[in-house]
Amino acid sequence: MLFLSTYKAAVYHWHKGAIGSSYMFDVNEEGRQAFERYLLETPRETCHILMDVYEEEYKRETIPHVFGSDRQALLQRKINRLFHDTAYVSTEVKGREERGRRDDRIFLSAITNPELITPWVKLLDRHKVPLAGINSLPLFTQSLLGFFTASSDQILIVSLQSISGLRQTFFYKNEFRVSRLVQMPRFGTTSYVPHITEEVDKIMRYLNSLRLTSEDSPLEIYFLMAGELLTDLQKAFHDSHMVRYQYLDLNTLLEKSGLPRRVNTPFCDQLFVHEFLKKPPANRYATGQDRRYFSLRRMHHSMIAAGVILFASCAVWTGLNFMDALTLKQDSLAAEQKTLFYTQRYEQARSRLPQTPVEPAELKVAVEIVQTLKDHKSTPLPTVQAISNALERFPSIRLENIEWIATTNPDQAMGDDKPLSGIQPQSPITAPVAGPQYSFYHVAMFNAHLENFDGDYREGIATINEFTEILRTQNAVYDIRIIKLPIDVSSTVNLQGNTQSVATEATFSIRLVMGVGNAI
Repeated sequence: MLFLSTYKAAVYHWHKGAIGSSYMFDVNEEGRQAFERYLLETPRETCHILMDVYEEEYKRETIPHVFGSDRQALLQRKINRLFHDTAYVSTEVKGREERGRRDDRIFLSAITNPELITPWVKLLDRHKVPLAGINSLPLFTQSLLGFFTASSDQILIVSLQSISGLRQTFFYKNEFRVSRLVQMPRFGTTSYVPHITEEVDKIMRYLNSLRLTSEDSPLEIYFLMAGELLTDLQKAFHDSHMVRYQYLDLNTLLEKSGLPRRVNTPFCDQLFVHEFLKKPPANRYATGQDRRYFSLRRMHHSMIAAGVILFASCAVWTGLNFMDALTLKQDSLAAEQKTLFYTQRYEQARSRLPQTPVEPAELKVAVEIVQTLKDHKSTPLPTVQAISNALERFPSIRLENIEWIATTNPDQAMGDDKPLSGIQPQSPITAPVAGPQYSFYHVAMFNAHLENFDGDYREGIATINEFTEILRTQNAVYDIRIIKLPIDVSSTVNLQGNTQSVATEATFSIRLVMGVGNAI
């Protein structure tokens, strides 16, 4: 870390969670040359800059409560008006006003003299040292409030830094308000008590003039020092109704911070450096150009981490696949051994069986064929039952014979393998039954005649048609057709007769198709 002031610059190394070696440089051309030689001899580790300078200003402003690009434009307008000569500017939204239109309260800070820091940043950039950020010591002082058990909303922290001087920072309700830096004489040449007493009195008057303090609670002043100076200050200051003084030993604070070392001087450099490097805060002043090598290093580390994660994932995946392959190989060998074992047992059992004229596999096929024939055997009983049910209503009809077949083709002709075609019904029934589709069909062709027929063909044909209609209503009837009537009434035949002939019979033929099994 580079701890930079107006007159001195100190470099602190961070090693295994503690402050390591340190180096001091003057803030002039000779000091920067020495710093460059130091950079040439030192590995390019990530660097932080902590500044404690006079040329730092703080402003509190308000802007309308807007978002996005509108807010950014308003902030940039404020920056251009207040700090137009420097690029080292920081903005922070502190909340909203409680009254009026409730504008946003913003806090702006800036290093007003960029020449103090630019040469050092250029040296870091020239040697490709990753710069993580630039921060302010008075603003970082807020992180030390956790060491105090303050009972007041108004806190003034007084500290000495060896490279900068006396720093006094005022907080109201744990929020930074103002800070003041004063140069001190060289340590050991004169007593610091009169100087500190005078400067504390000045800042108290300054706070009262700006009306930053309140009479609701007393002002608590914390002195962060050590040695005889802390004892002498206890004699110089006395509590009053509105002011209370607290004296905190640096060695006690260092022990709370986790730094196992003691100091004899009253300077807080090591306390601030240790707290800063223990948990570095976010960047406040450094520009994107200043931090480019830090961004590249972070990207490089991210890519390495991603590569390690990818390699580890691939290794785990490969290992799992290898284990699965071993498991499958073992299962395959076990299955092969079982197959060989049972094959041998089967051959042994088969060798003890008596000799048969056919192989067992052929016997299995024969049994399956028998079972299939058994499951699909056909009987004319359903067809005969349907005809019998219809005949019960027509005692004048006598059945002569029935031809019956089982088939998968409902148009199968009787007596040959050709489908039935060209059969034209000779009755008034003009359309067959439009039944559902079945897996199998029973086709029956039966001949019958009208008993006691008196020659009235009109009545005979009407009886046959009515019988056909009744038969059609039986269950599972797929199709029914009248093949032959007692008299040919087609238009292609001449109708002839005489008054002396007497008809003694009236025969007819009907083709009935019934479905077997579940309808499709």
